[in-house]
Amino acid sequence: MSEGTSWDKVKRYLPPDEEIDQALAQALKAEESRAEAGGTAPTLQTVRENTLVKGKVVGSQEDKVLIDIHHKADAVIPLAEFGDRAPPAGTEIEAWVMAMENADGQVVLSVREAQRRRIFEDVVAGSEKTVRGRISEAVKGGLVVDIGVRAFLPAKELELRFVEDLTPYVGREFDFRVIEVDRMQKRVILSRRVILAEERAKKREALFATLAPGQVVKGIVSNMTDFGAFVDIGGAEGLIHKGDLAWARVGHPSEVLKLGEEVQVQVLAFDRHSGKISLGLKQAGPSPWDSASIRYAVGNRMKGRVVGLLEFGAVVEFEPGVQGLVHVSEMSWNRRVRRPADVVALNDEIEVEVIQLDIDKRKLGLSIKRIEENPWASLERRYPFATVIEGAVADFSDFGAFIRLDDGVEGLVHISELSWTKRYAHAKDALQVGQRVKAIVLGSDAERQRLSLSIRNLEPDPWWDAAKDFPVGSTHKAKITRFETFGAFAELRPGLEGLIHISRLGVERGKRPQDAVSAGQVVDVQVLEVSEENRRASLARLIHDEEVD
Repeated sequence: MSEGTSWDKVKRYLPPDEEIDQALAQALKAEESRAEAGGTAPTLQTVRENTLVKGKVVGSQEDKVLIDIHHKADAVIPLAEFGDRAPPAGTEIEAWVMAMENADGQVVLSVREAQRRRIFEDVVAGSEKTVRGRISEAVKGGLVVDIGVRAFLPAKELELRFVEDLTPYVGREFDFRVIEVDRMQKRVILSRRVILAEERAKKREALFATLAPGQVVKGIVSNMTDFGAFVDIGGAEGLIHKGDLAWARVGHPSEVLKLGEEVQVQVLAFDRHSGKISLGLKQAGPSPWDSASIRYAVGNRMKGRVVGLLEFGAVVEFEPGVQGLVHVSEMSWNRRVRRPADVVALNDEIEVEVIQLDIDKRKLGLSIKRIEENPWASLERRYPFATVIEGAVADFSDFGAFIRLDDGVEGLVHISELSWTKRYAHAKDALQVGQRVKAIVLGSDAERQRLSLSIRNLEPDPWWDAAKDFPVGSTHKAKITRFETFGAFAELRPGLEGLIHISRLGVERGKRPQDAVSAGQVVDVQVLEVSEENRRASLARLIHDEEVD
């Protein structure tokens, strides 16, 4: 049996190491008490590797500091752990036993390791507490922090927002919160974001207690997106929408602001419940509208640049933040403008007249046509009643056709004014765009810019003097023109028709009007009634004896 094997068997009958250490410590303590009482030297203390010991500095030797730990062998600590100079003799030291024996037979101690372990135990005992530390290096996924022991700070726990580049933080000191400790692996996880969130919550509560719409505050630009910029106003972040960055148009917030820049902003609105704050940068400074009542007074004429084309008009800019609208109805006196692009183009410099100003809503109403003389002002003089004009068909509507005269003025021929004798469902059934036609003026309204025309009135109304020409009881020849279920219409003269009721056609009961007469047939009729006002005549067919046979 080998010596090692025999010792292992003996160890099975010995008490545990902890009990032996405890008994030795009690014995040493008793011995020290006796020595102090009797004046004898204290006994040696038991020293084991990876334990904490106390001692006194007795001197230094080259790169070592000699320590008396009341042990049979001397103890040493590397001088580098104390800096350039060793502590004075007699200084009490607490150190960690790194090795029981070096090449010189000395016990190797470490003050730094003792401090590190003491700090780690303090961290374990007070996890979730705040510690001060210095960021020593950036590694994958986060930062290494020296808090007396090596600790790890995940990148997501550095700031309230995720930080891509961690290198600018190396070498800086901050307060951290211990969020996780692994005793087995001696690992400590930290968070700075938790502390920042707590501080922000306190600041936000204080901020919202004093916040008010219209208030001007200072802040730091903390983030930018395509739609605006976020500004930290001390405890909370607010959003400056892109449209509230400047009075001029802004493509991206970076054209106006820089990250980290200090700015003055105005509180536009906020919601205590959601914590959302709407801010304005342009509102915090002077507005170009402050003097608009003078520079853009109604009637003023000025030049501007076309910066936008809408479906119903063109947007004209005079200076950054001051824009107005030219509605399509204000683009031409004598043209029916349907699209702004038919008159102006983007970036055109045009002259306009201000026709409306609303300072509160920051709106300008503009006109292009009022720069020129209004042709409608002399309309009644140039086109008095019954004037015969000539022009081209310009457009149609549901109720008629627009005729453009040679001077650009447009008049309307109502669908009822197309013909005395024909009824049209739509004006395009009678006319074509571009067709040259003659018409007669029925009336004009310069204020409403309307000119009423008639084509049918170029010819006399067939109903004029109808009662005189076709008195009741008179007989005439008439041509059958059309049929209805209740009778047939006969034409006395072009454009003047009368109704022969089926009961006065001489048709047998149960038969149709077509069974008595045919279209185009000329028959003798007697006038029963004539009304010029209602444009209506009632007739009766005269049946001769030879027709009965």
